[in-house]
Amino acid sequence: MEDKRSKRLASYTVRNMVFSVLAVLALVLAWWALTFNPAESQRRPPEVTQSATYAVDEAPWPVWVPEPGESWTPTVVWYEPFEGAQTWHISYVSPDGEYVALHQAADVTSAWKGEVLKGAEEVGTLTMSGPDGAQTWTEWKGAPQSNAERGYVLGPQATGGTTVVLHGTASQSEFEEFLATVLARD
Repeated sequence: MEDKRSKRLASYTVRNMVFSVLAVLALVLAWWALTFNPAESQRRPPEVTQSATYAVDEAPWPVWVPEPGESWTPTVVWYEPFEGAQTWHISYVSPDGEYVALHQAADVTSAWKGEVLKGAEEVGTLTMSGPDGAQTWTEWKGAPQSNAERGYVLGPQATGGTTVVLHGTASQSEFEEFLATVLARD
């Protein structure tokens, strides 16, 4: 009996252990190489139609719903409380790769406006066309490449009781193109 045990233990060499480790590493490397690893995270776009329908059904005011077309990519859509006001938010990436967002709420506070236009300052007024025709918007400017690099605010007297904020990194012409697609839905 002792003889068989000695032979078996003698067969456990460092060389055999190295071969075993190499075999396991080859299997791990093959598994890793065959696993799908996209270079970039692929995120499913939000469901705009469903969220917009929910917001229109729930909001006591006409909801501004943009429909900019296939070349614009939706990024975020929600209707929920934000800084004390029930808020409709929808944002897109423009065909030029710039960010455009719309926030709309009634009875907004300065804290709400401060969060939406973080770091931006009022710089004047500007006339742009929206769902109710040409209107005078308050223009805001923020830090370059921030979410409020450019901002436009339309107060409650012009929208039937809500405050609408457009903001992002897009050019003024892209904001106007985006705004031309907005419908006020009840």
